[in-house]
Amino acid sequence: MNIFKNILNMVRRFKAATLLNLIGLILALSSFFILMTQVQFNSGYNKNIPNVERIYRIEAKPNSVAAWSTNCCRPMLEAFADIPEVEKGTSSTQWHGNVAFILDDTPINYNSCAIENKNSLTTFGAECLDGKLTWENNESGVLIPASMAEKFFHTTMAAGRHLWNGQDSIRVNGVYRDFAENCCLNNVIYYNIGDNSINNFSEWSYCGYLLLYESVDGEEFCKSFKDKAKESLLKKMLGSSAAGESTMSDEQKAKTANDVNEFWESCDFRLSPLSETYFSGVSAQDRGNKTVQLILQIACVVVIMIAVINFLNFLLAAGPMRVRSVNTRRVLGISRGRLRMLLIAESVVMALLAYGLSILLVHCVSKTDFLAKITEGSIALGDNMMLTVWTALIAIATGVIAGTYPACFITSFQPALAIKGSIGLTPKGRKLRTTLVTLQMTLSLILIIFISILMLQSHFIYNSDYGYDKEELCYAYLNSELKGKREAIRAELGAMSGVENVAFSRFMLGTSSSYMQWGRSNDEHTANFTCMPVDWQYLQTMGIKVIEGRDFKSTDGDCFIINEAARKEFDWVEMGEDLIMKDIPVVGVCENVRFASVRQDRNADPLAFMVVGHYFDGWGDQLGVMNVRLAAGTDKFALRREIQKKLSSMGDGSEVEVRFLDQDLEYLYKDEFRFITQVMLFALVSLVITLIGVFSLTMFETQYRKKEIGIRKVMGSSTTEILALICRKYVYILLGSMVVAIPIAWYVGNEWLQSFAERTPIYWWLFALSFVAVGLVTLITVIIQSWRTANENPVESIKTE
Repeated sequence: MNIFKNILNMVRRFKAATLLNLIGLILALSSFFILMTQVQFNSGYNKNIPNVERIYRIEAKPNSVAAWSTNCCRPMLEAFADIPEVEKGTSSTQWHGNVAFILDDTPINYNSCAIENKNSLTTFGAECLDGKLTWENNESGVLIPASMAEKFFHTTMAAGRHLWNGQDSIRVNGVYRDFAENCCLNNVIYYNIGDNSINNFSEWSYCGYLLLYESVDGEEFCKSFKDKAKESLLKKMLGSSAAGESTMSDEQKAKTANDVNEFWESCDFRLSPLSETYFSGVSAQDRGNKTVQLILQIACVVVIMIAVINFLNFLLAAGPMRVRSVNTRRVLGISRGRLRMLLIAESVVMALLAYGLSILLVHCVSKTDFLAKITEGSIALGDNMMLTVWTALIAIATGVIAGTYPACFITSFQPALAIKGSIGLTPKGRKLRTTLVTLQMTLSLILIIFISILMLQSHFIYNSDYGYDKEELCYAYLNSELKGKREAIRAELGAMSGVENVAFSRFMLGTSSSYMQWGRSNDEHTANFTCMPVDWQYLQTMGIKVIEGRDFKSTDGDCFIINEAARKEFDWVEMGEDLIMKDIPVVGVCENVRFASVRQDRNADPLAFMVVGHYFDGWGDQLGVMNVRLAAGTDKFALRREIQKKLSSMGDGSEVEVRFLDQDLEYLYKDEFRFITQVMLFALVSLVITLIGVFSLTMFETQYRKKEIGIRKVMGSSTTEILALICRKYVYILLGSMVVAIPIAWYVGNEWLQSFAERTPIYWWLFALSFVAVGLVTLITVIIQSWRTANENPVESIKTE
């Protein structure tokens, strides 16, 4: 019994059904492979960092009402790194800057980050390719990734060479091997943080990491970390002279110890293993979502289940038509066991053929830009060899599972009866097939409903109330030269037709999950809030309404306008009076605005817009973001190009990117939108596979029922009545599937929505529309397949049966 010959015979006899089921299996295995690369990317986040099991991130809670964050001050981070159990410690700025280096007269933008000099990237086991990855004290120079060195110097041996930013020549101190994409360490330009804020306890804009010695029990150390941290901080603050004697008086020592003890009573510190931070949500970089990860894992299982069901249904449906030819071989002396093994081998070979074609398909789509947009990490076969092997094993298992029952059914008849008679599927077999199709339909309905919930949340993110007019807004990050020309920029852009307002700020509102956090206190009151430095025209430009007090004036400096949430929490505030005694005055109250991601419930968080004056001269220029409101009805894209040209001509000639606010909102939720796209494509694949199953099932069903249909037509039944009879079964299947699918889809969708603090309700009509959509597609498929049989000459149907 030649396996390949039998497969070819099956293809010839059941061309459409065989090819469609093969396509379904190819799509399923391809989808499984692609989804699993995403699962592996997420689950392996940070785990590629050397010694990651010994690296911990410092997290702080400065008071009882504050949330956990990675913000801390440098003096504390320096002291924590001196704890005896700590081998190395590194601190860096929370915020990434942006710098443009010139390559062939073209500026190329790179993110930059200031990092502690002594241990720098060595705490994370970074591989030095050239030069060194540390600095001596306040030594200048930068550390660059290998990819940047290759681009600028065509070699990774670039230490000692210089980069040009249009104004200065910057020395390259060292080149490090690029970090993996699924890693919290970014491939940016690192420069020496030096002594910046080294003794400033009030500047909490740094984050820290500790590498413990190998002999240290990390779990036990984490339990005692807060006490050890206080002990190390006190030791550092009390200080010693070169002779080993304290430089502080006993009175100063007592006061310092008392201050630290009081602060330690109100605050909290903890360590989080770096291998687990991705799913914690504490930092803006912690983008992992455990629910999403679980859904992706379930999706991988479901797509294979649907494919197995489809393949089993096809082999089972084709079984009665193969009974005679297979049992003829039994008469010729082949044993039942051997026949079953050969039939199972046929299904395995078909599954492996589908596997080979699916791998080819994955290889082809891995070269496309589209797939790069909806997946993170590499889907290249060479980067996923183990997954390639696992997919092959799953294909083999699919063939065995799908082929076993049909093989047993085909060989279960007595040879003489099988050769002589016309065999149809048994009632038990028909019930099994109906159950399998119902399961397929249920899974597809769950996916369609879940997609609908995802789309509702996507619509909610873009169209719900932000508390300010986000339409027709564009912005740009200004370089140091353009920062000094803000009033000229305001005048030049304000003269353009279509530009209504221009304002400047430190941050772009609504496009980040975290901003600058401030804390103020005296003996009576404590105020913790998010602070956003802006200029006096900012609220007007953004369309934020002032509901108490007044808006900013051009003559203002060092004053706040707080939101309603802050007004409610800081109930002692009077308009025109200081927020806290001897602090900055509050001149107005504005409406609450959505200033962070909808993942977080920040609507009740205190927020203050601040016009910076002489009080903060030491800060430097804070207003590096230009915000422009465009008039409604103008050609936004043409006007944006004009603004870009104007800014470039006013600067050093390098291009300044002007973006619409909607672009950054899309970037802020890129993980959610990527997940939505992934699930949508997966659901479409699953629905296509299910419809292939329905198509094949209907094809064989009508083949078996040809005589019945012919007799009904002879007895006077119309084509419409015949089609209604065939469709009735699928209506029942759809209804049964919907009853099961609704609660499961609601639960899964609701669990995903829990990752958003602000979310859409799940409407009842969502389920009805999903049912109608899937039902119509299914019934149209059934009608198309059944139409020809229902219109055949009944005499021919009865005669050839």
